[in-house]
Amino acid sequence: MRTSLVPSAGAPDPSLAALRAEVRAFLREQIEAGVFTPGVDTWLARWNTDFTKALAARGWVGMTIPTEYGGHGRTFMERFVVTEELLAVGAPVAAQWVADRQAAPSLLKYGTEEQKRRFLPGIARGEICWAIGMSEPESGSDLASVKTKAVQVDGGWRITGTKLWTSGAHHADALFGLARSAPLDPAHRHAGLSQFIVLLDSPGVEIRPVLSMSGEHHFNEVVLDDVFVPDDLVLGTIGDGWAQVTSELGYERSGPERFMSTFGVLAGAVDEAAAGRLPADPRIGAFVGRIFGLHHMSRGVSEALQRHENAEVAASVVKVLGTQAEGDIADLADELAGESDTAGDEFAELVRSGVMQRPGFTLRGGTSEILRGVIARGLGMR
Repeated sequence: MRTSLVPSAGAPDPSLAALRAEVRAFLREQIEAGVFTPGVDTWLARWNTDFTKALAARGWVGMTIPTEYGGHGRTFMERFVVTEELLAVGAPVAAQWVADRQAAPSLLKYGTEEQKRRFLPGIARGEICWAIGMSEPESGSDLASVKTKAVQVDGGWRITGTKLWTSGAHHADALFGLARSAPLDPAHRHAGLSQFIVLLDSPGVEIRPVLSMSGEHHFNEVVLDDVFVPDDLVLGTIGDGWAQVTSELGYERSGPERFMSTFGVLAGAVDEAAAGRLPADPRIGAFVGRIFGLHHMSRGVSEALQRHENAEVAASVVKVLGTQAEGDIADLADELAGESDTAGDEFAELVRSGVMQRPGFTLRGGTSEILRGVIARGLGMR
């Protein structure tokens, strides 16, 4: 019997075409006005709060947050269309990305009523930025091995540990911190984990920059030294952190940002080849086909999330295939640009940026090696 790891996407919804056209027109205006220059990996590396607030004013941030919490009550598929268009032009959306993609759905699913009313309206207005506090220096994608400790005290918890690769933490207001709230049981490694909302201006929080090869700063090391988190900022249920995190990762791993980080490089290669400034290499067309397939896979996962289905395995498939594709696009473009003396300067800059960002594609959000294990479990192979 055939096992389907990724749910099939439904028929295209014609009503979404008008929204897509509206977003494209807005972004074209922004580019022509010089508000931003299209780039690579901008959902992670380009932070522009003014642009985020402009998107929020159009109703394109917090789209799936219910109106009672300051959002717009729209569907996951409407949000999917908007995010695809933002990624396609390399818009500077890092300021809202984690808050909108990950924090908001988790707050809606696990947050208390007080937490929802405290944070969700600000997220929808583009005023609250979020980071992810999962990975650690000696844990990487093996989240069950986190060493950050949460000790219960009067009125809350004291958290001590270090989080690594925390994108945007130097700008963010808060993060979800995964910590061990009970001693490790080697026989049940996933037990005893909990999530906490850590406000990043709290005493005991130190944020240290981690620079990329190009000198850019979006990664950070976040050191938590006996940071107090009150009971009203516990996310969900103490001890259920593993189940909560795996649910959250469905949002993190399945979106179009997992295959569109270098979409501008691919689009540029198509244009350069059409103009005769790059070799007309058939691999360019093959990558267009791969992206088209990944679009449908990611759309299928978004539809499953909209139906409140578990998408952990499907999201892992999209992430593994998507990040491999976007890295391969950067490699191909670099190869072809090296064979050409006439490629345009804008394309050359996109290629340079794609190559510099490429090492992180298959690491962030879970390494490909770890995610293949998740997929293997989904197939019943381990």
